[in-house]
Amino acid sequence: MLLYVNGCFREGSRTERLASMWLERRAYEGETCRVMLSELDVCPLDALGPHALAEYSRAVKQGDYTHPMFTLAKQFAQADEILVAAPFWNYGIPAKLHAYLELVCSQGVTFDVDETGAYVSLVGAKRLTYVTTAGGAKVDALDDHAFGYVHTLAQRFWHIPRIDCVAAWGLDGLGANVDALLQKALEEG
Repeated sequence: MLLYVNGCFREGSRTERLASMWLERRAYEGETCRVMLSELDVCPLDALGPHALAEYSRAVKQGDYTHPMFTLAKQFAQADEILVAAPFWNYGIPAKLHAYLELVCSQGVTFDVDETGAYVSLVGAKRLTYVTTAGGAKVDALDDHAFGYVHTLAQRFWHIPRIDCVAAWGLDGLGANVDALLQKALEEG
């Protein structure tokens, strides 16, 4: 299953358009499961109520992942391939995507820790592609708190062997040919 996590929130989103172009080119032959973050009520664990963190800790300690807070993590763990699409906002990712990833990073569901303290992946995905667009110019790696963050999670927690980024930059520049920039990003990514 290809899991498509859509973190685009604006009507006519250029990031969503680029993700659709990627999906069409990828021509994945299995099932595609779409998660529309704009339609989900995801929030950080500590915002789920006064007992959410205690419930999370209890569940992990007991290996009981029946609570609904683990639903997204279970879905993520079962994916063969993952596509994440989100605009580049303020040098990072949208808050709702961050909250989603916090819920997905569930010990005992998407990763665990061995006796040496090393992370062990429980995710089946062999590939994660991150699609993004930005109105401004491309930023240095040190200023990229979007793909850099997702890449770290995918590499360190989930040990996903192939991690790609498809990014279109400068879409709001004077005279920018958005279609050409999206196509270029697709070709280079």
